[in-house]
Amino acid sequence: MFSDPVTRSLEWSRKGYMGMALLLMINERSMTGYEIMQVMRDITQGSWKPTPGGVYPVLKKLEKEGLVKGEWLSYKGRKKKVYEITESGKRVLERVILKQSEIAFGINRLFENFLRDLFGLEHPLVTPPSLLKILLPDYEEFDELEDLEERKEMIQEIIRCLQKLLEETEAKINELKNSRTGTGYSRSTF
Repeated sequence: MFSDPVTRSLEWSRKGYMGMALLLMINERSMTGYEIMQVMRDITQGSWKPTPGGVYPVLKKLEKEGLVKGEWLSYKGRKKKVYEITESGKRVLERVILKQSEIAFGINRLFENFLRDLFGLEHPLVTPPSLLKILLPDYEEFDELEDLEERKEMIQEIIRCLQKLLEETEAKINELKNSRTGTGYSRSTF
């Protein structure tokens, strides 16, 4: 289908990211499948033009997995299905975003190694993952109060997600510690 390896790999990555992209968009606001396709085209400036055959099967799968909920509504005499994210979908999305940030960080290291080997650069400049860019902004870019307030809200949401992740991690650590002490396992016996 695609003879160019770059085009082929981009198509594979788009298919792999479709579910996450849909969750991200529906998390922003409830949307129909048609609206999703339009917004995705606009956001990517036309570089990603999803088709109904690419979007609706993924929406159906997300709905079956309980990550989104679709509801049929009447609008000007026509029915349309509007999708919204569920609480389960939000939890999955939080974990996916954190995992994607880890992957992006790892890919950056690969790029840095490649640039170091190719050009002999000691400290190549590779753009940090977007999560780090949010946390370490260049305030010279902001000249509008609304932009800074939006950035602040985004950082606060990241902090809430990280706090929740920290609490879950601490709970798992305590659970593992309790299971070890509850079974008679003790480090002092070694």
